[in-house]
Amino acid sequence: MNGIFANPWVKKLISAFDLIYVVVLVLLSYSTFLYDLEIHPQSRGLFFTVYFMASLIFLVLMIFTRKEILTRITAFILLPLVFTLIIFNMGNWILIIPPFLVSLTIFFVCDSNETLKVIFGTIYLLMYVLGIVALYVFSNFNTAVETRLDDSLSPDSEVYQLYDMTAVLEQVKASNAVSPDGKLRFFLYDVQDNNRGELKLIVEPYGQDKVMKFFTLKQKGIRRIVYRFEGRGEIPEIKWKDNTTVQYKLPDSDDYRESFVQLPEKDYFEFLGLD
Repeated sequence: MNGIFANPWVKKLISAFDLIYVVVLVLLSYSTFLYDLEIHPQSRGLFFTVYFMASLIFLVLMIFTRKEILTRITAFILLPLVFTLIIFNMGNWILIIPPFLVSLTIFFVCDSNETLKVIFGTIYLLMYVLGIVALYVFSNFNTAVETRLDDSLSPDSEVYQLYDMTAVLEQVKASNAVSPDGKLRFFLYDVQDNNRGELKLIVEPYGQDKVMKFFTLKQKGIRRIVYRFEGRGEIPEIKWKDNTTVQYKLPDSDDYRESFVQLPEKDYFEFLGLD
């Protein structure tokens, strides 16, 4: 067995196999640039176990082939690749921590020129520090806290206690909230800011999420703010008039207002939190 693993061609093949990890991270980074990745609550433990064990196995293989040219190239690719994963998934630590540990470890242990490591290590350190600081600054331009009112909201949250959630869930259930042609859906968002706050009526595309075994890729960056109701706590009556027209009114109003809805182009920079 030792003779097999000592064979230089076996090490080259294993080194090439390690590129699968790079491909997976590229796909994850690209997917989370376009979508929000939401791990299914009942699958979080299993997802983390599989994800962590796969990362550990690939790390062992990379350490074993650390002198191979492909592994050395991989070691320098992973850190900037994981940086994009962090930027698009800030706060989703289950997704971030395993590949970050893999990329950091293999960068230091790979058999590459030490001067080259120092140069690229400095560049990557600046990239991480400046990038995360810039993302923090951008995301804090808007200090308002926006919360979607749906069945995923915890009953223990302050926002849940503020509304009659039975009435809210009746309004936003699919049979009422989805347009007649099944292409659009409206949601209510509570907004807590430095003033009285507000309630947003927002229309988003429907049926564009991609459901996987462990997680769902939820469409993001495409939505239209139909109306802003001043203050928090009141629940409007909302219904579709036709495929592109939403009608709405507050309980103390006698007349429905209506808005024609045309979704904007996808905002690819939603992760900056500038909305």
